[in-house]
Amino acid sequence: MTIKLKRSDWDCYTDTPDAVIKTVNKQFTAVLNKCNTPVLAQHKMYQFLNDYKEWGFRDSECCQVVTNVINKHYKTNIDRWVSGV
Repeated sequence: MTIKLKRSDWDCYTDTPDAVIKTVNKQFTAVLNKCNTPVLAQHKMYQFLNDYKEWGFRDSECCQVVTNVINKHYKTNIDRWVSGV
């Protein structure tokens, strides 16, 4: 699976540089391809996104995007608070 979410898909800040979105997508792809469980994937992504909170990636909208993609990928139904990060 390769993540190719656009700025509008992420619902991050409108001034977020394209390079940041590309980096986040690349990391999300790596996490989904390496993690065995949705909870671990969510945990790893939330930790990673802490470095990009200045662009809104730890806001509730982006956290929900992460969770939605994870649920689709793993065919699960976790909520965005399950990882505890």
